[in-house]
Amino acid sequence: MAINEHARIRLAIIQQKYGKRLAQGASGADAADRRGRFKSDFRRILADIFVPTFKAIGDELAASGHACRIEHDVGEQTPSIELHVLLRGVPADANNLIRLFYNAEAEGDGEVIAEVNVHQTLTELTRFRVLSRITQEVAEQMCVDAIEHIFAVNAR
Repeated sequence: MAINEHARIRLAIIQQKYGKRLAQGASGADAADRRGRFKSDFRRILADIFVPTFKAIGDELAASGHACRIEHDVGEQTPSIELHVLLRGVPADANNLIRLFYNAEAEGDGEVIAEVNVHQTLTELTRFRVLSRITQEVAEQMCVDAIEHIFAVNAR
């Protein structure tokens, strides 16, 4: 069965429009460049979205007598950020933190892993392979969910 002329023309246009990009992506020739751009974009997101979000959350917690510490690493290979949550009434050496980091072992362009660590128990929150999905709202909601987890575990 042959397809109609209109469908054949559209397929030709689609292949012409996207074919070159697909061939470049499949060749892996610019894989290092794409990974580099991914890490660079992630560093920008850390500075522009997560640092202010973590600071704002820390300010809210401080108003209730808790404290936070932010560790922001813009390292070449594995950029990351951590929000250490220091809860009033919980020993200072308790490990309560929210962490986002670049997963250097991920396939493709890269991947960001978000996790919460409470008393040495890691819980993965999410993974991002498309950085444009990390918005201020997503970051804030993810952090508030993780804070709830930290409070719930420590209140036992």
